[in-house]
Amino acid sequence: MTGNVMGGAADDHPDLPARIDAATAMRRLSHTIVSHRADISTLHRIADAADQLATQIEAQPSRGRLEEMLANPRFAAALDGGSLARVIEDGAFVDLFHDSPVSGSANPLGIGLRIRREDDEAVGTIELAAGWEGAPGRAHGGIVAACVDETIGGLLPIIGTMAFTAKLDLRYKAPCPLATPLEFRANLARRDGRKLHIECTGTSPEGRFVEATALFITVELDHLAGLVANTSTERETGK
Repeated sequence: MTGNVMGGAADDHPDLPARIDAATAMRRLSHTIVSHRADISTLHRIADAADQLATQIEAQPSRGRLEEMLANPRFAAALDGGSLARVIEDGAFVDLFHDSPVSGSANPLGIGLRIRREDDEAVGTIELAAGWEGAPGRAHGGIVAACVDETIGGLLPIIGTMAFTAKLDLRYKAPCPLATPLEFRANLARRDGRKLHIECTGTSPEGRFVEATALFITVELDHLAGLVANTSTERETGK
């Protein structure tokens, strides 16, 4: 994942609360389809309604996350101050971005991870629902890996940098349970120039189920500004 941006990310778009409500309802619907035997007529109604609504939304203006992120007041403050760490207070939730497929509250495909800062660590918490089942009664290993990666991403603004995943090694020590409180905890082991060596563990009431080490490569904060400028120029010129 590309390392992200902010704690308690502000979003000045008035549709955000409605997007979160819609995404929350859709996530609930998705997990109930997986965990219950719905009658055929209800499933057909869901399919018809979803197709009609998707057609309506596709006719509306599209969104660009990069442009929205750079318009975010907190990110602008980080650019001015030269550090993301200034905008993440101890105990605060780290909202990578509202549409994150792992922790985004406005993403109907989101896993539902919540990340907060504890001193110099990022702590992700979640109870994985039925749609994330792999082996019977256990979470899919790819979902566990995504939670590890996202928690590490939540560490980046805490230590005051942006970065991307170069390498992620996981050791699954035990099955990961569903519908059980899980905690992922990430910390910076060492820094070597642009290289960040990060460790992360995942635990449940049953004990530790995953250990991970990661290599992230830092990116300058103003790099995204250059990307947006290039994107805007390409749109204006039609290239």
